[in-house]
Amino acid sequence: MADKLAALRHIGVRYPVMQAGMPGIAGPKLAAAVSRAGGIGTLGIMDVSEWGMALALTRRLCEGHPFNANLLLPFTRPRHVDLLISQEVPMATLFWGRDPALIRRLKQAGIYTFQQVGSVEEARMALQDDVDALIVQGREAGGHVRGTSLLKAILSPIVDLAGPVPVFAAGGMYTAEDALSARHQGAVGVSTGTRFVATHESQAHDLYKKALVKAEHTVLTNLFGMNWDAPHRVLDNEATRRWCDSQGQVPAWMRLIYKLTGLTRRFTPMKAELVQWQRPHLPLFSAAAMEASMAPHMRDSTALYAGDEVARIRSVMWAADVVNDLASAFVPISATQPNRQDLVA
Repeated sequence: MADKLAALRHIGVRYPVMQAGMPGIAGPKLAAAVSRAGGIGTLGIMDVSEWGMALALTRRLCEGHPFNANLLLPFTRPRHVDLLISQEVPMATLFWGRDPALIRRLKQAGIYTFQQVGSVEEARMALQDDVDALIVQGREAGGHVRGTSLLKAILSPIVDLAGPVPVFAAGGMYTAEDALSARHQGAVGVSTGTRFVATHESQAHDLYKKALVKAEHTVLTNLFGMNWDAPHRVLDNEATRRWCDSQGQVPAWMRLIYKLTGLTRRFTPMKAELVQWQRPHLPLFSAAAMEASMAPHMRDSTALYAGDEVARIRSVMWAADVVNDLASAFVPISATQPNRQDLVA
């Protein structure tokens, strides 16, 4: 296992604990807090007009610790990649699609490249594309769900398929016990989004965080599919109750509208301001999560992403505490110790 993580050790990562790159939620403050604690903090992709400044701010807040950048492929523009390379970001995660040419370019620039996958077949393609590491997402994960099977059903087969390529587990990774279980199935690390949404440093609205710690169940639905018709796991709210059936499905005509709006995705900005027009009774819901800057009433009409086992999250924590808890299941991969003041900054 140690050999699999040699490259991450060289980069300076101490713990194989990744915070997922959640657009709108994983800003510079959260990514830096995770990285300073020794984990892999990830900056969520955003509109390209804001990307360069956010990368620079994240680097400054990391105080020398390495960080990761999320390239959500349906929204990735050439300028996103250019800035990633010019600012020498050490790691990047690709998700929701396949782009062998992009993987080659990132690796040629010396960027350690993860690909998140949701099936054995998708893992096979990513390995053919020569990614540095895989993140295996189970269908119980929150956010946009690529996984079609439970994590426990696909993790071991993908570990076997990957051979020397490191595999991180994603989906229900909330505690040290979860991380240890993933380790026993061959994972060298874990990635989690929901657990990091419920941290003090995340950009999620306080009402969103409170809803997470009180929630008992989630909905897997295509409701929030404007510009990106894809399944996503969320908390129940007025919008889901109004438009989703008992299986989380939305009316066929709504799916058609979403597929049509997807044709304009390359030309529309990833701006949270556009979400302010959403209302529970209007059948146009984007994938934007509920950020701290939004009005309280947006809780009823925005995506409140959460994993299926959200009922196990019962408190808002500091990001460093989440990292330390999950990291206790693994042997540190880097001898570099983060400063104590960094852990509590």
